[in-house]
Amino acid sequence: MTGWAAVTAVSFALAAIAAPASAAPTDAQAVQGLAQRYYRAVYAASPTSATDAGLHTADGRLADFSRSGYAAYGVQLKAFRDELAALAPGGTSVHDQVDYLLLRADIEGDWWQRTYLRARERNPSIYESECSNGVFSLLKKSFAPNVVRARDVTLRLRACRGVLRAAKANLTDVVREFAVVASQDVAGGDALYTESLAALAIGIPARDKRALFAARDDALSALHEFKHWVDRMTPSWHAGGFAVGEAQYDFYLRRVLLLPYTAQDLGRIARVELARDRALEAWEAQRERYEGAVSKQPSFANKAQFLAYYEAQTARLRAFVTSRHLVTLPSYLGPFKIVEVPAALAPIYPGGFMNPPGPFDSDHTGFYFVPDYDPKNTGFFATQARQAVLPVLAHEGVPGHFLQFSIANHNPDFVRRMHDDGVFAEGWAFYGEEMLMRSGLYEDDPAGRREVIHLMRHRATRVGVDVGLASGTMTLPQAIAYFQANAGIDRGTAYGEGTRFAMGPGQAIDYLAGKTQVETLLADYLDHYGSSARLGAFHDRLLSYGTVPYATIAWEWFGDAQWIQRVRNPIEPASFGAS
Repeated sequence: MTGWAAVTAVSFALAAIAAPASAAPTDAQAVQGLAQRYYRAVYAASPTSATDAGLHTADGRLADFSRSGYAAYGVQLKAFRDELAALAPGGTSVHDQVDYLLLRADIEGDWWQRTYLRARERNPSIYESECSNGVFSLLKKSFAPNVVRARDVTLRLRACRGVLRAAKANLTDVVREFAVVASQDVAGGDALYTESLAALAIGIPARDKRALFAARDDALSALHEFKHWVDRMTPSWHAGGFAVGEAQYDFYLRRVLLLPYTAQDLGRIARVELARDRALEAWEAQRERYEGAVSKQPSFANKAQFLAYYEAQTARLRAFVTSRHLVTLPSYLGPFKIVEVPAALAPIYPGGFMNPPGPFDSDHTGFYFVPDYDPKNTGFFATQARQAVLPVLAHEGVPGHFLQFSIANHNPDFVRRMHDDGVFAEGWAFYGEEMLMRSGLYEDDPAGRREVIHLMRHRATRVGVDVGLASGTMTLPQAIAYFQANAGIDRGTAYGEGTRFAMGPGQAIDYLAGKTQVETLLADYLDHYGSSARLGAFHDRLLSYGTVPYATIAWEWFGDAQWIQRVRNPIEPASFGAS
């Protein structure tokens, strides 16, 4: 990788912030230079994110949650924001203007979360997850020998107590529901330290092993003390109060996500989609009643067989998308490995999760951490994973996230490689689920079709919950009940989803908002290219832009600026300038 990759060979100490650029407002190089400095600062402030991205310059540190550290980053962020504002794109090319908007979206999102979500003061989960994610990021991929990673894990474990000490000083406006989640996560998290860490101890010197286990014991002690403190304080903390309000939510949708929809638009889209999905369920039931088809799902004697079967099915997916010319698989695409979610992280990731290669990784391997294969686990996501394998593999692997991120990592434009738009990522993967179904992947697999349709219904319900919680028109109990009634999921899953979306508004909409835009762009493509249009060519071109908002793709590809005009300069709420 060129350009920014060179930073891996030098210290990650931040360079002094330059004064606002004196170059012309159309100077694309100034935007690129600012982007280099901004993303460097982001990774310096979040060492765990740097590790996940394939930057291994701060693997022995955790984030600095001290008041001085928080203030110092705030000064940098304000300087970056002011500098970019002075670089209004003016009459530059569409490509350069898009780069400007992408960088602005990232900086504004950073600022918005700091100003309005205020997780540092309101959410105890961010502190315990800094410890667990900091450790797990060094465990899940063997990017260095055990002795190297064990020493870095030891340093991060030693830093955990300081993170939790800072939490007690910072948590001045805690949301009670978030405190309950933090306590639950700590209670179920010991296995990460007592079981998963054991793999790193293999083959390392005895002195390093003693240091590792001593640091582990101290981190666990600190986490348990933190849980007791949270439990003791929880009754005194206020319930609710996590809604940002419709005006702020709309600002986030437009300014940060560059999404051409308001909260009310999203609500209407979700209601129409939910009705459509219920109709699809009825049609599928009618088809099965008369065809009498039965899915031939294999049985597994143990977890190893289950995981091996999962991985073997990735070859089937690759063959299907290639033979049907649905998308081109690049030569640099690496293997896609299947591993089980660690027991300690299962409550946090009940549906499993995908770990793609990072933008700075030399190893192109991707991983899907699949939920535990246990027939006694009746949670929604675990049941789905047992019912049919291909839908989740298509979403997480090929042609979904793994393929999409792998391609984005090779984008020649630095800003495009750095920008990580959730609406694009989840929208593409969600679109692929139904696209593969319509293309014939599940002709002999009614369980697969049922799963795809049920997930469509689930994603539509997520939008209603996200909009309701963020705007303040729905309480958390109401959100949980809405999930159960409309998504067809169990209460435990509904509770987990509801609390997660209350903590981070704007993520649950990604799937349906993105899919809706992909389908709109496909219609534009068909109109534009006529008889020469090919679905595979559309998919290849779409993925070539990187993980970016669809509004920018419509502008760059088709010259259609309608979406981008809706988001370019949204009205800024009066209080947004607060730090």
